[in-house]
Amino acid sequence: MEFLEPIKARIPDFAKDVRLNLDGVILRSSLTPQDAVGAALAAAFAAKSAELVAAFKASGVLSPEEEQAALSAAAVMGMTNVYYSYVDMANDADLKTLPAQIRMNVYQNHGGVDKRRFELYALSASAVGKCKFCVASHADVLKQEGMNATALRDIGRIAAVVNAAAQVLALTA
Repeated sequence: MEFLEPIKARIPDFAKDVRLNLDGVILRSSLTPQDAVGAALAAAFAAKSAELVAAFKASGVLSPEEEQAALSAAAVMGMTNVYYSYVDMANDADLKTLPAQIRMNVYQNHGGVDKRRFELYALSASAVGKCKFCVASHADVLKQEGMNATALRDIGRIAAVVNAAAQVLALTA
C-alpha cells in the first residue's frame, strides 16, 4: 500500500496505532483488495476526508465504476444514516410508520456494481455514520449474500481506522 505512505507520514506519534493500522486493516483483510479499498473509500467519504478520498481513488486498485459506486453508496448513506437515526432517536410510533420519502435511486442499479459490493460500501459508510439501523440492515443483506462474520468484522475495522485517520489528519493539517 505504497500509496498510503504520504498519508501515514503525516500521522503524528500520538496516533501511532492509527498509522500502523491504516494499511494493515486493508492488507490483512479477508476481503479482496477491491472490496477492502472500496470500503476504505466509502468510509473516507463518510468521514469527510478529501485527502483520504483522493488517496484511495489514486490507489489504482478500483475501477472507475467501483470508485463511483463507493462514493454513491457513501453519499446516499449521508442522508439515510441521519434520517433513520433521527427516526430512532425521536422514538415516535407514528413517525416510524411514515415512509422516508428520500430519493435513493442509486439502489436500482447498485451504483453500477453488484449488490453485494454496493452493500459492502454502504455498510462501511454507515459504520462511520453510526446509524445502528443502517448497519444492521446492510450487515443482514451481506449475510444473505453469503458474507461471513470475519468479512463483516473487516469492514468494520476498515471503517474504524479510516475514520480515526480522517480525524487525526483534520487536526494536524
